[in-house]
Amino acid sequence: METVVDPEPTALERALLDALLAGDHPFLAALRLQYSAAVPVSRESSGAGFFLSFAVPPHIPRVTPPGFTVSDVFFDLGGLPDGGGGAALFVRDGAIAFLEIYTMVGAWPREEGEWSIHYLHGTRDLDQLSRELRGHFDIANR
Repeated sequence: METVVDPEPTALERALLDALLAGDHPFLAALRLQYSAAVPVSRESSGAGFFLSFAVPPHIPRVTPPGFTVSDVFFDLGGLPDGGGGAALFVRDGAIAFLEIYTMVGAWPREEGEWSIHYLHGTRDLDQLSRELRGHFDIANR
């Protein structure tokens, strides 16, 4: 695995993060606030994708549940054998921890082609997110 320290997020990473954080929901709004202050710490290649790790300053409010994954975003990418992959944003200790970008089949291409992003069900299902978070969401350190 190759690791890059203090990486600048790529256009694809930024677009996937925008899609993962999109929507009118207080949990997503809190994560957007965290992302706006977050610093990319490292990018680690897994061969089939990447892990982009973040540090969120301690004065930025944390969320509950403190451990959660938002993972309803997928993409098509020129250069991949079967064309597609997915993205997941991991929340740990109430803060954005890392973005995982992965292929469905095969290794990450040497050259990235054009890409498009879509949600699991075509559009973002905020009702599903609410069901998953029900009874767990709160902004800590208000």
